[in-house]
Amino acid sequence: MNFKISFTALVLLTTFNATAYEQYSVFQDNMDINTVLSNVERLTQVRKNVAGNISVAGTYRYDHNGRVTQRDYADSRFDYVYNSDGLLITASALMKHGVINSYVRHTKINFISEYTYNDQGKVIRENKQVFNGLTSSLDSVPISTYRIKYIYDERGMLIKRTQITKSGDDLGNLEFHYTYHNDGKLRKIQEIKKIRPREKSTLLFQYHNNGEIKKATQTIFGKGTKTIEMEYIDDGSLIYGVYYADPVKEWKVDMDFFGLSFYPIKKLTQTVEDQVTYYKYLYKNNDGDLLPDSLTLELTLPTGVIYDLNYIMENK
Repeated sequence: MNFKISFTALVLLTTFNATAYEQYSVFQDNMDINTVLSNVERLTQVRKNVAGNISVAGTYRYDHNGRVTQRDYADSRFDYVYNSDGLLITASALMKHGVINSYVRHTKINFISEYTYNDQGKVIRENKQVFNGLTSSLDSVPISTYRIKYIYDERGMLIKRTQITKSGDDLGNLEFHYTYHNDGKLRKIQEIKKIRPREKSTLLFQYHNNGEIKKATQTIFGKGTKTIEMEYIDDGSLIYGVYYADPVKEWKVDMDFFGLSFYPIKKLTQTVEDQVTYYKYLYKNNDGDLLPDSLTLELTLPTGVIYDLNYIMENK
């Protein structure tokens, strides 16, 4: 459960129809699907403009149903494969090497995960292979493999995941426990290392009335507390299905949110101990459709230094 800086937090755009979206992710959403505008536009590329130097921050590919099949960033690439029922069957991530023009690492490991589902379409098992961090191909031999089991309560809510090492380097057997608010929104994720020392990491959530995350507080294995607080552009006409939704997203708050947000983010505040970082977002639409065409992020560091970061989006 790691926080990270990524452009994908910065824009929240349209996605495929509500019926497809409802079954898209391993994990459910808090947004009322009936309020999501059903549009066919997609984000295909993001370019970053820093002092006139333009570079590609990310490109996105989709299948004919609008499901994301590839996210290609400056630092890494993610690929997804679906079965005939639209369920994710394989997800993979591969880091890039050399000079990386990216502020964030979208993944810290190279991996392939394969998913198995029950008759209700809920994932019940994940087989995960992890590869050497320096590899340039996932065709190599994995350094470790894991079996991950998903457990649900009588309401069909995910309450536990267990990760067991099957072979190779032992990165630690883990348990993840999930608890919920009375309205069904996720309240807490607790990650427990099953080897000594038996450390715990906790992530707590509070929500706005519109279902979006208001505050997330994370305690990372005894390394201190990190808090994220968010405000949104609360305009009903701007409720978009996300421009992509990571089909293996968890309710972890990364700053790309794995497609958790539906309203565009207006302000975000990150606090680590007494160090506060502020993010303000300004969206521009130049052609009158539903998708922003550019974005300016005002980033204020704890030192007081302010940066303006500019992004250009291509849509189809």
